[in-house]
Amino acid sequence: MGAPDDDDDVGEDGPLRGWVPRDDRLWLHPSERAAAAAAGQYAVDRPGRGRPAQRGPWMVGGLTVCVVLALVMTGMVVVAGTDTGHQATNDTIITGVPTTEADLSRLTTTRRMVTLAATVRDSTVALMVSTANGSRVGTGVVAEAGGIVVALHPTVAGARSVTVVEQDGTRQPAVQVGSDPATGIVVLRIADDLPVADFTTGDPATGSLAVAMSEEARPTGAPTARLYAGTVLSAGLAARTGLSAGFCGTAIAAPLTADDLGSPLVEPSGAVAGVLGAVTGSGASRTAIFLPAELIRDVTAQIVSHGSVVHGVLGAGVIDPPAAGTSSPAIGALIEDVAAGSSAAQAGLRHGDRIVAVDGAVVRSAAELSTRLYADPPGTELPVTVVRGGDTVATTTVLGDS
Repeated sequence: MGAPDDDDDVGEDGPLRGWVPRDDRLWLHPSERAAAAAAGQYAVDRPGRGRPAQRGPWMVGGLTVCVVLALVMTGMVVVAGTDTGHQATNDTIITGVPTTEADLSRLTTTRRMVTLAATVRDSTVALMVSTANGSRVGTGVVAEAGGIVVALHPTVAGARSVTVVEQDGTRQPAVQVGSDPATGIVVLRIADDLPVADFTTGDPATGSLAVAMSEEARPTGAPTARLYAGTVLSAGLAARTGLSAGFCGTAIAAPLTADDLGSPLVEPSGAVAGVLGAVTGSGASRTAIFLPAELIRDVTAQIVSHGSVVHGVLGAGVIDPPAAGTSSPAIGALIEDVAAGSSAAQAGLRHGDRIVAVDGAVVRSAAELSTRLYADPPGTELPVTVVRGGDTVATTTVLGDS
């Protein structure tokens, strides 16, 4: 008989070595785990090999399977980033996640997305829209108590009927309360009093991670959530493409489509920062533009009260001020002209004044001022701060009739 080689029997457990390496086994005896932990190792060294212990594939694979199973059980579909490759398991799609935080792993970001989405899940519904030419699905957000749901006009245009699908699968017929053509906001009402979304009063920070969530109705049962992670490109500035009437919006780089209109944008605090109003570009270059939460809330309140939006008027034409320098662009809304007898004239505003704040909130652009005032009714009293020459002047205006 020849001399045994390294892989022959050495001790009691020798017969196992030719089948399963010790550091690759699914099960370890408690004494082996204790010995490995005491040595500061993730796996037990295989005797006779002289190689250091390595973390077996079972730990990483097991963790990934657990996360995927958790996502499947919640019925959530995760679609993130501009990476075109993805992994699919039943109703779960996980792709690369764009982020400015270099130390954030894909797994951590995915779990963060699911956590943020959970904060608004009960306030987000799927819409089943029946038209003369067929049907379509969409997403709505509960904006007020009493079953008030906000949707976007392209989703419900030409509807013969709209059915709201709640998170538990309950289906409710919806009636249209009113709409606003300028913003595209349509207000629906259902019988159930669902949890109201927490709308933020600010904008997400540029460069931060934000999560959009659309809801897709199934033929039966609860809807499926589809999550998109995106990096905030800008907020509070003019959305020159996609949104009408010069409204400002929050733009994020994320692969949403027109089918996702009405989807909420969830900021890191878990509050809704806006709803999807437009998508521009194509492929990996798509940009999603969200109507700001404050505009949605104010327009919805007006439609619920009046059936439409009644506008108060400042009576001043404004433009973006010229840049003060390459490193410090000017902020505010520069007054070009003031109508005689208007609210602006009565407040003492003049040509050349730069409005920098309204009602205590900073104004960064002419679009932001217009957006801020859009849903304020006539008679609204607003403190206004302007820069005139080198001085800061505070005054108060009362919006007039349109």
